[in-house]
Amino acid sequence: MLKYIYLAIVAFILSLIAYNMYRKKDSLFFQIDAALVMVTLLLRLLLLK
Repeated sequence: MLKYIYLAIVAFILSLIAYNMYRKKDSLFFQIDAALVMVTLLLRLLLLK
């Protein structure tokens, strides 16, 4: 049960990061930082270590 709550929280944070990444299109360094964080969260969401 706790695993699914954790995955839901990770998915929610991932969606917020993706939204902010596309909202700030003029800042390339912000998008690079967001992409790096998104990769790690996506791997956690897919349960890959």
